[in-house]
Amino acid sequence: LQAGAKSALHAAAMAKTVLALALGSAAAFSPNAAPRATTIVRSDPNIKTDVGSGWKPESGGFSSTDTPDFFYDDDDERGDISNKIGFTDGIMGSTGLDKLKEQNTGGNNPGVEGALDVDPDVIGGYTCATAEAAGVKFELTTLAKMGRFDQEISIDMPAASDIPRLETITVKPVCMGFEDFYAGWSPETPPGFSVSPIQGRMERRGGEPSLFDIEVKADGQTGERVGYLCIVLPDDDEQFTIKVTVNCF
Repeated sequence: LQAGAKSALHAAAMAKTVLALALGSAAAFSPNAAPRATTIVRSDPNIKTDVGSGWKPESGGFSSTDTPDFFYDDDDERGDISNKIGFTDGIMGSTGLDKLKEQNTGGNNPGVEGALDVDPDVIGGYTCATAEAAGVKFELTTLAKMGRFDQEISIDMPAASDIPRLETITVKPVCMGFEDFYAGWSPETPPGFSVSPIQGRMERRGGEPSLFDIEVKADGQTGERVGYLCIVLPDDDEQFTIKVTVNCF
């Protein structure tokens, strides 16, 4: 009997423990029933929502509601709208009809008289700066010092001739655009050599070649003389070097 009573007491204790755990678990998942806060919105008595609702246009006409950007002073007659305004007032802006009439009748000289009085037979051309102004120096290039020239020409002439010899050479353009050129002789060239033109503009690649007239004068002595013609294109860093050999007999 004592064993049976102990078992019953133990079973009752276990049942209470299970019930307590179940109630605790259920409480853990229950929502938090916090009380809600109540917000009261009151209207500001200084806020007016019906301003201008009672405005009505004047009967029988139109009333402008625009406000001008400025007002004339009280003593300015332009502010008096009762003055009579002519239909031509202000039609020409700040110029005025009197100034316009003066211009049309030739009374006002804008400074262009004679601007179109040109000679139709005279057509202006391109003018480039001088070689000195462009900072050009007529010197042999490294390849020319090694004996490699763009062209080599030979001229035979009597040493006692008083008539200069003229030789024309052509130089094909190699640049992508039109370039200023300057022609001159290197310091190694002896006297008696000249070239024309000494400056100008060369065509772009594929265009007409430039012509240069080389003139050589005899000095009365037989033998060989060598001149070096330098054609410089400074803007494209290009140079043509022509070796001119003169054989005087």
